Amino acid sequence: MGAKVIQAVTVSESLFFMAGQISHLQNSGYEVKTLSSDGKYIERFKKMEDVPLLLVDMEREISLFKDFKALLKCIRVIRRERPDIVNASTPKAGLIVTLAAYLCGVPIRIYTMRGLRLETTSGLKRKILIAAEKVAAASATHCLAVSESLKAQVSDLGIAPKEKISVLGKGSGEGFELSKFQMSDNLETEIQLKREAYGLTNEHTVLGFVGRMTKDKGIAELVDSFLKLHKTQPNLRLLIIGGYEDADPVDDAVKLEILENPNIIHAGFQADPIPFFHIMDVFVFLTKREGFGNVAIEAALSKTPVVAANVTGAKDTVINGETGFLVDPENSQDILEKLELLVLAPELRQKMGDRGEKWAIENFSNDTLWKELDRYYQQCLVGNMKAVGQAH
Repeated sequence: MGAKVIQAVTVSESLFFMAGQISHLQNSGYEVKTLSSDGKYIERFKKMEDVPLLLVDMEREISLFKDFKALLKCIRVIRRERPDIVNASTPKAGLIVTLAAYLCGVPIRIYTMRGLRLETTSGLKRKILIAAEKVAAASATHCLAVSESLKAQVSDLGIAPKEKISVLGKGSGEGFELSKFQMSDNLETEIQLKREAYGLTNEHTVLGFVGRMTKDKGIAELVDSFLKLHKTQPNLRLLIIGGYEDADPVDDAVKLEILENPNIIHAGFQADPIPFFHIMDVFVFLTKREGFGNVAIEAALSKTPVVAANVTGAKDTVINGETGFLVDPENSQDILEKLELLVLAPELRQKMGDRGEKWAIENFSNDTLWKELDRYYQQCLVGNMKAVGQAH
């Protein structure tokens, strides 16, 4: 049996970051276990991945007493398992599991950074979040960032030195299953049925968004941009896929506009958003922060050009001027100009969509990312063997 690995996340929903990745590592000779809090997605994940699950309850929010209890339990689990590698991602697991691995003397401790929640916070909360990130990074022997711009931001904030942080390939945490996006008879039928269900014809141009409905995702800016454009483009429609969240809520006035405007289609959460990406003519991604904007790559794989905010994580998902445009999310004029350019130029949309699909296929398949992770683990193991040899 090869190296023993524990892959950890905070909550059971986040286990799906590793769907397919676990099987690839097992097939490559690693002994893999996953660790997370208990939750409703555990059984579903077990059906997808044949992997032992270790349960340590962790709170997403700061809770000193519960966090200390989780740390103690995590130490007991790691002492029992004696892994060669612990790879923890999502903020709370990154802190608790990596710190526990450090205290247990695990030789390779990787903190995988999927984004910096602190970027849109201020005051005491920001200071606490930065301190937590610094402890997690200091407890790790290696850090992985899911994008180059996230790596730069982590370094600029003094959380970890640049030389300690790596990025797998061109970025993303898991990569994408390319076959899901390829046009088939079933997908084509599904797209047509949904277009008919929402009253969309060839006369309509569709701006779209997929994601969590929060302020941080730029929902207010998305709706405002659409309303301004619609004044001169009556056949424009806005298609929103996603559900509202209580944390960082969208303003009530924006919610009301989405609900009552007949030209805005809010289809709610969709387990399979891929047909909707194909319906969209332009994907609009005015997020305030990301680790890596997965949805923008999913749009690209659907041949849909992307207008994305020029912010951490999102900027890595667009080749500006080739697969879409990067815009200043605070500059409404910049957003409107780029959107209008694409709305009025179907040939440009097609050209950017084709280029985006090619680029995404070349760089972001899950197979590519899994091989990069395997290679990264091997480098870490070799480096650790050399360090042990030198110590003796």
